[in-house]
Amino acid sequence: MEAQPRDEKLRVVATLPDLADLARAIGGERIEVETLARPGQNLHAVRVKPSHLVALSKADLFLQVGLSLEHAWVPGLIQTARNREVLPGTDGFVSAGEGFTMIEVPVTLDRGQAVDVHPLGNPHVNLSMNGGLHMAERVRDGLIRVDPEGETVYRAGFETWKRRQDEARLRWSKIAEAIAAQHREACLYHREFDYLLGELGLPIAAFLEPRPGLPPTPSHLADVIETVKTDRIPVVLTAPWSNNKNCAHVARATGASVLELPVMVGGGEGQMTWIDMMDRSIRLIAEAYGVDVEAALAEPVGADKQRASRP
Repeated sequence: MEAQPRDEKLRVVATLPDLADLARAIGGERIEVETLARPGQNLHAVRVKPSHLVALSKADLFLQVGLSLEHAWVPGLIQTARNREVLPGTDGFVSAGEGFTMIEVPVTLDRGQAVDVHPLGNPHVNLSMNGGLHMAERVRDGLIRVDPEGETVYRAGFETWKRRQDEARLRWSKIAEAIAAQHREACLYHREFDYLLGELGLPIAAFLEPRPGLPPTPSHLADVIETVKTDRIPVVLTAPWSNNKNCAHVARATGASVLELPVMVGGGEGQMTWIDMMDRSIRLIAEAYGVDVEAALAEPVGADKQRASRP
């Protein structure tokens, strides 16, 4: 059935540029999207602005990752905006990460042990290769709930996006095989990239933060330096908002390099979409580990397993 035209565009407000990108890809010209967080901004420390309140007060649909990623500022924002259409539990409120298979779910909660405590597990699902499809499905479903007359538009937009994502997943799988075949480990400042590194076959040997959100002590940095040396880890991975002076210290002491990865769409040159961002991050990680990316892309998927099985 053909979608019924709207008198005015559906107003969507998203916490992250990543969610805004997915909404635009799915909703096209039928919607308008406003993003609250700036690319590269620390999502645990977003300051609510009057413009945020105005946007949310007029929104038909609100998109967040959820899973406590934006818990420091979204509840207060929603309460102050007083828009009943986007309250939690309504059709206009979407937690796009809800239902994702989480990692690092704490067995017990002790807020005295860390600053960034996430009771549901690691909330950075927007930086997972598997996270894009999961979030896109929930964005699609949210658009359909608040605008059922546009269902055909939203389903078609989603399928077009999914085809691009499937093509990207093929690229990522080939690069992941080449990285995993090296049997190397990783060192991180914080825990933003834990999903992605697991998907790339890179076990994490060390974190610069002794606990999430806590800065490293000199003794902890000494332990990290020893691990990086012993395991011959070539790079320290970090995000734009992390304390990169400590990363530089570890790099100087070990001969490793520091690689700052994007954490949101728009956080670097040529990263206009979620797929672009993931393409760039995966390529940068692969190159940091000495992978010939073009050679890896030329291989068929499963080439490493095929070679390993030959007599």
